[in-house]
Amino acid sequence: MTSTEDPGSPLDKGRFAVLDVFGLKLEVSNPRLAELLTMDAGMALTTNVRELGTPEDIRAQRLAAEQAMPDVVLAPPTARDEMDDRHRREFRGRVSRIGDALGFDASPDGLWRSPTSLTILTRGIDRPVSFAAASHFVAEIAAHRESLAGPDSTALFVVDGQQSADVFKVAIRQGQLYYVMRVISFDNLLEVERLHSTGAIDHAKSLVLLTPAANIDVGEILSVMRAMDTPGMEALDY
Repeated sequence: MTSTEDPGSPLDKGRFAVLDVFGLKLEVSNPRLAELLTMDAGMALTTNVRELGTPEDIRAQRLAAEQAMPDVVLAPPTARDEMDDRHRREFRGRVSRIGDALGFDASPDGLWRSPTSLTILTRGIDRPVSFAAASHFVAEIAAHRESLAGPDSTALFVVDGQQSADVFKVAIRQGQLYYVMRVISFDNLLEVERLHSTGAIDHAKSLVLLTPAANIDVGEILSVMRAMDTPGMEALDY
């Protein structure tokens, strides 16, 4: 694969280049899988359920997305790849710094350990993703959460913006994993840090926001707090 090939374009031997959603440039041989992995996030959210096919079709599509990795061909790194990798590391570094500021012991592998003995497995997603890609991330974390962070851990996706948060919210709900997973945009995570730094919330209250004690999308709880025009404490006392 060369750097001039567009995502979704046919390649030799019937392969298709797809969006760089896993930190690698991917090629897949299934054209439907290529379409799913490159689908615009907004389109995925507004697609009529009937357009997705029968429940059996949806399960088959989800399985195809989850099995994408064995069909991967790794392309030689390019200057753009190196720039993307640097941006990804910087994004995850900023996420980790906020974890430390909130009172967690935030390690480079994404584990946020609370003094309360609770652990949050975080994953930073620094760019928009398709619904299929979000579903793949959710399935992968669901499969490995306990082995990576322990049986009592929860997972938190920190994403680039609210559109990605909406996509992950749907993926988490479809996977019925709302009891162990949450999503938050990076801007809203910054707001949680601001509330903590001003004393509006303490570490325990930040846990309420970032774990399944609250809503799937942390931004929705923050919106309630803004609407109440309070420093944050009253909105979280439940």
